[in-house]
Amino acid sequence: MAAFQIVAVRTDSSADGSHEHISKVKTSGGSEWSRATVVKDIREGGDSYYTEVDGSKADVIVVECPNCDFGDYIKTTADSTTADNLLSLPTF
Repeated sequence: MAAFQIVAVRTDSSADGSHEHISKVKTSGGSEWSRATVVKDIREGGDSYYTEVDGSKADVIVVECPNCDFGDYIKTTADSTTADNLLSLPTF
């Protein structure tokens, strides 16, 4: 098991086009993984993922989207900011 820092994300529109879902992530080592891979790793207890911005680290978790019924939405745990850590990262 390894822990990977996510440094950038790719997003796609939700099914109804009203908001964005993360579709792919890029790690500090340059690897790119689909959301499905990240979700599988987290749910099965494999590799873990986190963000770190200005010294503030937050773990990535799988939840239901707060805007629709999409169940494989990834976000970070609460930290010192109310911003969505993943959606605040650069895009690729």
